[in-house]
Amino acid sequence: MSAKPIVALVVAIVLLPVLAGAAASDTGRLEGRLPDNTPLVSIDQTRGTVLDALGAVSKQTGWSLVVTVPESVTTSPLAIQASKRPASDVLNLILEAGSLRASFADGVLRVRSDVPAASGGSARERRRERGRHRGSDRVVIGQSLSVGADEVVDKAVAVGGSVTIAGHVRRDAVAVGGSVTLQPGARVGGDAVAIGGAVSVEEGALLEGDNVSLGGTIPTMIGSVTRWAVGSRPHVRSIFGFASRLTRTVLLLAIALLITLAFPGQVARVRAFLVSRPWLSSLGGIAVFAGFLPLCVLLAVTIIGIPLIPVAVMLLVGLLLFGFTVSAGWLGEKLPFFRENKTPLRAVAVGGVVLVIVGLIPWIGTLVLVLAALVSAGATLLSRLGRTPEVAA
Repeated sequence: MSAKPIVALVVAIVLLPVLAGAAASDTGRLEGRLPDNTPLVSIDQTRGTVLDALGAVSKQTGWSLVVTVPESVTTSPLAIQASKRPASDVLNLILEAGSLRASFADGVLRVRSDVPAASGGSARERRRERGRHRGSDRVVIGQSLSVGADEVVDKAVAVGGSVTIAGHVRRDAVAVGGSVTLQPGARVGGDAVAIGGAVSVEEGALLEGDNVSLGGTIPTMIGSVTRWAVGSRPHVRSIFGFASRLTRTVLLLAIALLITLAFPGQVARVRAFLVSRPWLSSLGGIAVFAGFLPLCVLLAVTIIGIPLIPVAVMLLVGLLLFGFTVSAGWLGEKLPFFRENKTPLRAVAVGGVVLVIVGLIPWIGTLVLVLAALVSAGATLLSRLGRTPEVAA
């Protein structure tokens, strides 16, 4: 036997593991066996990100997608074109472009970073990412809430808005005055509750608990009042139009007159309490304003307290409307109109008209109305709706 074949055989034996390892490092970014019936994948993406490409593969294959990598990686630009290629080949191209690795099991594709922790700075960055994307309870007031595809939270609650979930919520997802939407790939480990809205579970999403939708006229009205009382900024900005301000103030005046007709004695007694104890009433109003938001958050973090949030909102609105009525009556008594025959109803009408005119002033008018309602709301609460005996000034 000549020496050349022996040398070639030795070289092959030595280099084969090296070449195999190199090949595995290039194509072994995907762990786990893909189903035999996985369809071919086509992507024509000239402008997009790594996350867009992964989402396209997930949609075409019907897999759930879980991405646990820094946002800076998933949002990096990626141009890729593939026509009817095996999903494993396309995935390897995407993973290699983003320096990622992935595992597949039970219809779920999990993507993670392939960059090792080389320094303390990178470790700190990963801790910041985990703190940003793996929070505890997410509770917002007066706006909608979105849970991203790479986020994991314990509970998602929106008061006065809707909840949209693309990631993982370990426990409950609740919307008061809005809807709950589970997008493809979303997972909710508890219940999905929508008060004044609907629960929508799209294909590819997983809801492990119950689907609870409380719609109808009354819950929808409660949801509308919730959004109005603690509405989001665009809504607040929209009410500063002249027509909207005029409609709002005229409606307040009409409600104040109805309250005066229905509860004349209580309005008079609360006004007397306000006159005799103005500073105490002001402190009570501040307490109402400062304590309402923490109360809603406290109720929102328990499934038993969630149905009480609309009740709390309605009580606050009723308290402010009664306070506006008392302030209008107090102002009407001070103004020099109808002195000879000034009934409580006329006093509320005169004071209400003045407040309506002031309320038409942008920003300042709204602030005046809120302050007037809050101070008298404090008097209403402290006097127990006029049941506390009045004290002479």
